[in-house]
Amino acid sequence: MKKLSFILAFLICGLSATVAQSTFQSGDIEFATGIGLLSVNAKDGATNIVPPVSARLQVRLSPNFSVGAFAAYTSAEVSGRVLPNGSLQSISNETLQLGLRSAAHVTSVEKWDFYGGVALGYNMPTVEETIDNQPKKVEEEGPSFRRPAENNLLYSAFVGSTFYPTKHLGVFGEVGYGVSIVTVGISAKL
Repeated sequence: MKKLSFILAFLICGLSATVAQSTFQSGDIEFATGIGLLSVNAKDGATNIVPPVSARLQVRLSPNFSVGAFAAYTSAEVSGRVLPNGSLQSISNETLQLGLRSAAHVTSVEKWDFYGGVALGYNMPTVEETIDNQPKKVEEEGPSFRRPAENNLLYSAFVGSTFYPTKHLGVFGEVGYGVSIVTVGISAKL
């Protein structure tokens, strides 16, 4: 994580020396890729195997409105959790999300693009649980406090901003629900 922070800081400092204003027109295409800083698996004390990564491709329908597609993936695990009966539980979780998003943009501030919008997608988790190194058996009787992982509809809202130190390359930060609550990354205007 320290290496990523250093690389991002280096990019921001290096690119900010270039003076250029990024303007958007209808039909402009943006590609962005990011890494999550606050995984949704963090609340379970999980260790990231693959950090939350995401990519999006969007087209400007007007300078202040875009639509596009996104994909996100993460993998995490919890090992050696002690259950009340003394058993050891391990959980492995992979999540893939695919969907569409739309955003409204404010681009009146030089070199900045502030945006907010909504996303609609499909969440595809794969969860494997073992207890004492044995696959967990499905119990038909008795109460359960957890639901099994299943594919479901994902709907989310997000806000963010992108700083464009050059006309075609920017760095962004975004807050919203997905595989990560906070995402930072690089955006390119194609």
